[in-house]
Amino acid sequence: MTVQELAPLAQLPLPLDWQVAPGIDAVPTAPRHLHLVGTAPAGSYDSGPDDSGPNDSIPNNAPPIAWVARMARAVGEVGIGDRPAGQLTRWVERRQLAHLAERGAAIRRHPSTRTAGKTQGAMRTLKQVRSIRICHIVDGIAETSAVLVSSDRARAIAMRFEYTGDRWLITAVNLG
Repeated sequence: MTVQELAPLAQLPLPLDWQVAPGIDAVPTAPRHLHLVGTAPAGSYDSGPDDSGPNDSIPNNAPPIAWVARMARAVGEVGIGDRPAGQLTRWVERRQLAHLAERGAAIRRHPSTRTAGKTQGAMRTLKQVRSIRICHIVDGIAETSAVLVSSDRARAIAMRFEYTGDRWLITAVNLG
């Protein structure tokens, strides 16, 4: 067997057991009135009489990293007013897109961006996308984060992708 055959495809959590103080576990136990909900093992889907089984059209992985990077940059550009929001109507949920468009318009109206003219606008443009992270929550839902770098500052962006119909849709955005 080669090393690649032995290596897992996904990163697994390390089994760490430690105490904050003597006798106090780092991970507290759940109160009696709450119960933990986990993911069912593969093949243990309990279908009722009316269920036809899980939806096979939902992908069991996250969106491609290159596409997440392009979307992070595009969403960031809308959020700082460098890109029209209409270009992302297919990929971003309406309320989130409206919020980003309002933010971009507010930045464009700000006195510091009006007085500097074209030179300030050129400085605001995002240059690179760095440090992309994708967290696969469940089939059809992924949460991502990225760092957007311009010539004068860096911004963080977090996005939630949900697979709806035939495409990934951004349903939540937080732009720092």
